[in-house]
Amino acid sequence: MNTPSIEGLVRPDEATFAPADRDVLAGYWHPVAFASEVADTPLSRRLLDVRLVVFRGAEGICVARDLCAHRGASLSRGRMDAGALVCAYHGFRYSGTGACTAIPSQDPSVPISSRLRLQVFPSVVAQGMVWTCLRPPAAAPVPAWPEMPQPGWKTMEMAASVWRASAARQVENFNDVAHLSFVHGATFGNPAEPRIGDYTVTEHASGLEFTLRYPQVDRDTLAQSSEVISDMTYVYRLTLPFATVLQIAAPDGRILNVYDVATPETARQSRIHMLLSRNYATDDPAAPAIEFQAYVNNEDRPVVEDQYPEDLPLDLRDEVHTSADRMSIAYRKRLTSLGLTGAWVA
Repeated sequence: MNTPSIEGLVRPDEATFAPADRDVLAGYWHPVAFASEVADTPLSRRLLDVRLVVFRGAEGICVARDLCAHRGASLSRGRMDAGALVCAYHGFRYSGTGACTAIPSQDPSVPISSRLRLQVFPSVVAQGMVWTCLRPPAAAPVPAWPEMPQPGWKTMEMAASVWRASAARQVENFNDVAHLSFVHGATFGNPAEPRIGDYTVTEHASGLEFTLRYPQVDRDTLAQSSEVISDMTYVYRLTLPFATVLQIAAPDGRILNVYDVATPETARQSRIHMLLSRNYATDDPAAPAIEFQAYVNNEDRPVVEDQYPEDLPLDLRDEVHTSADRMSIAYRKRLTSLGLTGAWVA
């Protein structure tokens, strides 16, 4: 059974989520890093206002509260040594299970208190990312992307970016189709074709899905011409609460999958993890495609960061909707069904 609350893990002056909403979201898996990032140095991360340390111990990757049990130091300031996390303050050593294995200032013959251990959270590596759940057991599994990776496809990992925006706002923007012709006019958006045709949102136990056709500018690097328009098929698959894969299929068989996951560091800040995977140009370098997607993201970012209110309004009466907003409406309803109130910014 889930623990009642994670409120005690949050520093009072750093609390941004309404406690009830934080507890709901704490019952899901969220990525905190790419596995490739977890190397010789512990990482400082934040999830739902909770400070975390991520490190690669002798037992594998560990996610724990960023707090030494001795004197409250931040363990992410420490270092790795022979598979152990070493606190920078007094040199206490911790294993990947959270146990304290050595106290340099104490005679080795003196037993180490069982209370000297890290508060460790479950972690799994999936799709190249390290996922954790602060309130296990999780309400749902890690998002299932069975097509990732696919033999013969080129998969590219983008550096994570931190947005000054709520996770739900970023996710809604990623799944919004009416903005493409306006926000992305310098990349792939088609300003001459802003109208969005009818589409149907299909509901699944884990999330939402819809398909539409969009006549986009056919380019995926900044060096390409912007004169070719192709009728692309977009398939969006959203896994609650914050993970989406967008499949972009061209008429000639080219397919690009864009995987987007927003990690709610705080109610006002999100770490965006993104992967690209394509079935064409598999021998070409990844840099031009990554540069292009980063440019696309930076077209979105200032718009999303400036949205008000900062939290996503879950009461549908709070904003005006159009026919192109079917996905947005369905998403807000599903977040409400999870038990979220929408009062995320405390």
